[in-house]
Amino acid sequence: MELENNFCNWKSNIENLIEGHPLQIISWEATRKCNLSCKHCGSPSEAVQLPEELSSKEVIGAFKQIEEDFDMSHFRHVNITGGEPLVRKDLPYILENISQSPHYRNIDIQTNGVVLGKNSDLIKKLKKFGVTGIGVSIDGDRESHDSFRGMRGSYDLAVKAAKSAVDEGLTVTVSTVAHAKNVDQIPQLYESVKREIRPRTFRVMTIDPLGRADLNKEYLLSSNQTKEVISFLQREYADNCEKYGNSNETMVELGCGGWLGKDIEGTIRPFIFHCVAGINNLGILYDGKLAACSNIPREFGFEGDLRKDRIRDIWDNKYQKYRKFEWKKTEDCQSCGEWDYCHGGPMHKMKPDGSRTDCLYQIINKE
Repeated sequence: MELENNFCNWKSNIENLIEGHPLQIISWEATRKCNLSCKHCGSPSEAVQLPEELSSKEVIGAFKQIEEDFDMSHFRHVNITGGEPLVRKDLPYILENISQSPHYRNIDIQTNGVVLGKNSDLIKKLKKFGVTGIGVSIDGDRESHDSFRGMRGSYDLAVKAAKSAVDEGLTVTVSTVAHAKNVDQIPQLYESVKREIRPRTFRVMTIDPLGRADLNKEYLLSSNQTKEVISFLQREYADNCEKYGNSNETMVELGCGGWLGKDIEGTIRPFIFHCVAGINNLGILYDGKLAACSNIPREFGFEGDLRKDRIRDIWDNKYQKYRKFEWKKTEDCQSCGEWDYCHGGPMHKMKPDGSRTDCLYQIINKE
């Protein structure tokens, strides 16, 4: 009964969030440029016209406009992604400017660790300019990581970057993409990361069949391998959940791969999942297009363009496909008993025609 009440309360909170859609998170895709060529990249940049990239002045202006137009009393944080954000040479300058606002003093950067591993002193500068969290990707042992990321030595640089960020007192997440060629390494990697790096969070994300991963199909997980990942997380979460209040401990969690079902939700991450893209999360893409999350495939379309539109107008009057879900009720969703909680799953797995790449709930419940 208590668990059912928790789900009912959570469902009510989500419904209120959808109705009010307060802007709480900005996800800024700083660039599509990257210094690696990863096997799974969902947004490869070979065909991108990089002259379209927002200038530093445009980025700073967008953040100032948001602060002027929105109620920032409930704003939480800025999440900076890429490409590889740190190949953008004016990033420190941009952060120096926007972090003068008290609302932009909680900034996360998601990085492959190559630039930070080569220049540990940069972490001090980023910390000074409002960066409180660093997410570093480490995908298996040295050989597996370097192969997956397409660069020899990238593993050592990523480990060095993560260690340096921990030493500087930043909140560090080590993220691992679970795929067919590293899934057996994940338990050992977790122990190594806990011992050698000591991040706040070890996050596991199941590989999505998007971008290059859809071409490199040998990396896609089988349903049994996906279940192995979930079982590992269940074991580790159960053993360590009582330590979550201790900032010196390493938490383990699943990323935003999707709804798991009421039997499992809340047992492998410290929250109950619902995709918040376009609900409280605004996506600003590298070229100024206004989206909901930089992970959502670009063929899905955009809501606006900050070079032409006022961001507040777009936020208030667009984004309906992220806040009204009936169009997603296709295929197996039509008869699924989890619909009232899941609403069709994460938007980055949706296709414009209403179909989806996969459903984590269905995979782990498949006989």
